[in-house]
Amino acid sequence: MLRGGFRTSDPEDAHERTEALMTGHRMTVSRDGAAFGADVRWVAGEGLGLLRFSYGAAVEIRSHPLDAFATVHLPVRGGFRAEHRGMRVRADTAYGAVFSSSGPLTMRWDAGLDLLVLKIDRSDLERELAALLGRAPDAPLAFDLEMPRAGGTVSGAAELVRSTCAAAGPEGPPPRVWAALKNAAATALLLGHPHSFTDALRAPAPPASSTVVRRVLDRAAADPARPPTAPELARVTGVSERTLRTIFHAEFGVGPVTYLRRQRLDAVHRELADLDPAGATTVADVAHRHGFAHAGRFAAEYRARFGEAPSTTLGR
Repeated sequence: MLRGGFRTSDPEDAHERTEALMTGHRMTVSRDGAAFGADVRWVAGEGLGLLRFSYGAAVEIRSHPLDAFATVHLPVRGGFRAEHRGMRVRADTAYGAVFSSSGPLTMRWDAGLDLLVLKIDRSDLERELAALLGRAPDAPLAFDLEMPRAGGTVSGAAELVRSTCAAAGPEGPPPRVWAALKNAAATALLLGHPHSFTDALRAPAPPASSTVVRRVLDRAAADPARPPTAPELARVTGVSERTLRTIFHAEFGVGPVTYLRRQRLDAVHRELADLDPAGATTVADVAHRHGFAHAGRFAAEYRARFGEAPSTTLGR
């Protein structure tokens, strides 16, 4: 994690340093009113940054598309007007602005603006969105431009980042805390502010699918000695692991791996009950045939499910 800051009265110097923090842009300083005097501070780590800008003078900023990240602009004092993706907004202490990872933007900052900017990597937002959707997004993620701030979760996430960094001191939060802050900020933005996938996130969970269940059962039956993992079942069925869990919980009350394990225990129980105790087949033979490689764990699970040891079942 990095902390930094600078002050300068040279607009070209401020422009060059700010481009390294954000993205390419053109800046025009108003020649009327307050003199230019940049005061810029930031704290940044993997996937997340919090920056604070004050230029003193009124400026116009024409930015290139934010291809690598999205930003939340929250004026602390004063305000600005912005145009982005065909939308316009006046941002101030009542309304913030969210700039998505596509399309150029134009901002006209008032003289005396004090601005807080929360910056989140696009890849982290898309990864979190995919986890929430249960599938990879099939279109660009685009947020509504205007963001009411009263009681907003996104403003709260920005304050959480600021206060946590302030309390951590010069070294900043440890990596595990920073990762948690990044996830909190991404989730707050995706769930707390409208965007192009909001309707999909609010849609009911997918219903139980007989086709998906059948493919899972067919895979389990095809090779009983090699129980499938959740990622393998997702590939076999063509749905995400999250969707697969949703379907099995709706149908059976447990996830697919747990359901199949119970089915294999039931199959072992039936086979042991049908065997001749004096025969050559052992409990271990049956257990291995149904994918139980760890004898102690298998015996414990068997007893928990059927109230007796597998050898007792065979002995009867």
